[in-house]
Amino acid sequence: MSKIQLFVCCHRESPVPNVPLLVPIQVGAALADELFPGYVHDNSGENISERNRSYCELTAHYWAWKNSAADYVGFFHYRRYLYPDFDARLPYRVEAEPTEETLARLGFARFPALIEAYDMIVPKGEEMHVSVREHYAAAPEHRGEDLEKLERIVREKSPDYVDAMERYFSGTVHYFGNILIMRREVFDAYCAWLFPILEEFDRETDLSARSAQEKRVDGYLAERLLGVFYTRHRDELKTLELPRVHFLPGRQGLKTRLLNALLPPGSRRRSLIKGLRAAARR
Repeated sequence: MSKIQLFVCCHRESPVPNVPLLVPIQVGAALADELFPGYVHDNSGENISERNRSYCELTAHYWAWKNSAADYVGFFHYRRYLYPDFDARLPYRVEAEPTEETLARLGFARFPALIEAYDMIVPKGEEMHVSVREHYAAAPEHRGEDLEKLERIVREKSPDYVDAMERYFSGTVHYFGNILIMRREVFDAYCAWLFPILEEFDRETDLSARSAQEKRVDGYLAERLLGVFYTRHRDELKTLELPRVHFLPGRQGLKTRLLNALLPPGSRRRSLIKGLRAAARR
């Protein structure tokens, strides 16, 4: 049987259900005042834990690339998981909290066999009715010139990805969250491609005057690069898109459920309302 590790990335001590496959990992452990007991810590072994303020959950990706021996590697967030539902209409659903009972109801028992059947699993694409390029430039705490610089770096370092990059960045279906599950060889290839691109971006970019949110730029850019990698390889690999579950407790969860009922994710009217709000902020 294959060894599967689905790392749940946590920058704060968070509940992670004690179910097979899930491995809680503390990201940015090198910068933390305390290490969470029972977690993997991303400052062990070969690591880039100290870069967490700009790399976000990617410090866990790097740790797993260099230190995990799993045959299949995946990454969730403490508030966002994938779940095995082939019939989901929306890109994500909302639940109160990650418990063993909730995950059982969402079909987690099916995950081992499902994961072994695919080379790459990514979040269900979300129709935003605006291109990836435009969406990035308009998002709060993002800078359009960062994506332009990234595009130039990809053209210089990975010319065989340029066509996929143009198709994805010009398209309106987005893959959010740096959430993924990959067969080991695919994951290794992804990391060997991803991290040199981000390192080149770092060499060319001064983040010292940016806000804490703006400094998360490597994580933001990697979300878009995952979409490029998926677009480049989806026809040659066995791939699958699965919906996300967002864990939002109490009134926050209720408010999001009501919003999603009125303005479903992926709907044109939701995109229109978001566009109007963004224009009002400007």
